[in-house]
Amino acid sequence: MKNIAVNLTNRFNLVSANKVEMDQRQQIALCRDHNQHYRHPLLVMSKDRLRENVRRFKAAMPRVRPHFAVKSNPHHDVLKCFKDDDVYFEIASSAELDALIELGCCMETVFYSNPIKCPSSIKYAASKGMNWYAVDSVEEVLKIATIKPNAKLYIRIEVSNKGSTWPLAGKFGANTKEIEDIITCCKEFAMQLCGVTFHVGSQCNNLDNWISGIRSATAIFEKLVQHGFTPELLNLGGGYPLQLTGEEPSIEKIGEVINKALESVPEHIQIMAEPGRFLVGSAGCLLSQVIGTASRNKQRWLYLDTGVYGGLLELSQKFPARIFSDRTGEQGEWTLGGPTCDAIDVMGKHKLPVNMQVEDRVYIPNMGAYSTSCSTDFNGFPAPTVCFVD
Repeated sequence: MKNIAVNLTNRFNLVSANKVEMDQRQQIALCRDHNQHYRHPLLVMSKDRLRENVRRFKAAMPRVRPHFAVKSNPHHDVLKCFKDDDVYFEIASSAELDALIELGCCMETVFYSNPIKCPSSIKYAASKGMNWYAVDSVEEVLKIATIKPNAKLYIRIEVSNKGSTWPLAGKFGANTKEIEDIITCCKEFAMQLCGVTFHVGSQCNNLDNWISGIRSATAIFEKLVQHGFTPELLNLGGGYPLQLTGEEPSIEKIGEVINKALESVPEHIQIMAEPGRFLVGSAGCLLSQVIGTASRNKQRWLYLDTGVYGGLLELSQKFPARIFSDRTGEQGEWTLGGPTCDAIDVMGKHKLPVNMQVEDRVYIPNMGAYSTSCSTDFNGFPAPTVCFVD
């Protein structure tokens, strides 16, 4: 029986990996149309894929209202596409708020989930009609109380980030003692503490994180009621992963787990989430060009016209993105470097054909999130231009 289970698992992983590669090939096909007139790095975004990702998210979790995490890709056309598909928004800064004002969004549906906000940003958001603000410290409650005493607060709690590519625990999230202090502070200053939120970590592959987060939130709801507050909101945060290797849980599988856990949450509680990477990541493929090759200490180096400063920051960390080219033949290991003079502009080792040459194009799928929003024109090299296709 054990061998049968192992064989079934291996077969499932193979099927999943094949689906992932097919999806990546589809993204690359959209990029190839822009090869002929290539001048600089491009992020080719598919509007059809944006809409499909919204459809999948809503179908997987019917009770959960999606609020797109603007930081993952604040391009106007991305935001408009989501607004047209009845997706709401979550922001972390005044600039992101301005993007939504320009779009004509209703401010009562926009949530300020950055747990630490400068006073001027709170004042600005309040002046534009925003009501909901995340807190994870007494200090933040006091700050908001002096600026917008009628704000609706939701407390960000500490949860496990085990199994996430980029854990966020530590920098954010109130522990048990701090939660008690926040509740006491809100009572003392007559602030409305109306909800609970958590974040399982970016690109999360551990379903248990969501389960434990929902359980902790429901326990805090009981505590809020005991202290005279009226819970209204459960915010499941972000972390919904891209399918990069075939081993990540699908949004449908995550939905099954979350839907089951939500059965314990009272019906009157509004449930929302803050998907970012899942909604935009697979909609974008980055097109770049080889500008140089070199041999150093028995290693082959491949230099691109974009790098850590130009949209590929995550490749220098733990992001297992695959890189493709139009060349075929034997694969070899290349150390990937960006165009700048900075030594940190290196994206690690990647497999590509051994006969790669200058002016070859490379395609990096699943780059619709955190590429252009994390890029600069450092050293005079342009950030990728966003190009939309249907």
